[in-house]
Amino acid sequence: MKFLIFILFGILPLTSFSKILPCYGAKGHVHINGGGFVADTAKVDSSVFVDKNAQVCGAAEVRGNSKLLFNSIVEDQASVSGSAIISGSSRVSGKAVIADKALVEGGSKVFGSAQVLGSAKIRGTAQVFQHAIVKDFAIASGSSKVFGNAILENNDRISKNSQISNRQQ
Repeated sequence: MKFLIFILFGILPLTSFSKILPCYGAKGHVHINGGGFVADTAKVDSSVFVDKNAQVCGAAEVRGNSKLLFNSIVEDQASVSGSAIISGSSRVSGKAVIADKALVEGGSKVFGSAQVLGSAKIRGTAQVFQHAIVKDFAIASGSSKVFGNAILENNDRISKNSQISNRQQ
């Protein structure tokens, strides 16, 4: 019984009131357009919308009319520009580039030196990394992985547990 009381009154309050620090505790400010957190080391245009639960960390740059929504994180030296949208707990990191009208959503990850360009879409828990490029109207979804020197372009699709790691012709 004493153990149960300890759990209820000892540990539970600690977990209930603990707060996750944005950008791993980095110094920063609330973005003027949307109220999200921007580290002082990051560069974010005033035209960008940073949702109140989104973060821009490290030396990341977010430009143009981009939108960061619903717990998304852009960090390290990643770049987001144009009218790109990062949403749904997705993470863009490393030296990744997201540009044009690209969409990264649903908990997906783009990292390394990967690029998502044009009207490409990265959905679900898909990952694009290393030197991979997803462009035009290509879509990576599900738990797929695009990596190495792979290029998805035009109307290419990859989904479910599929992987592509080599340059496609």
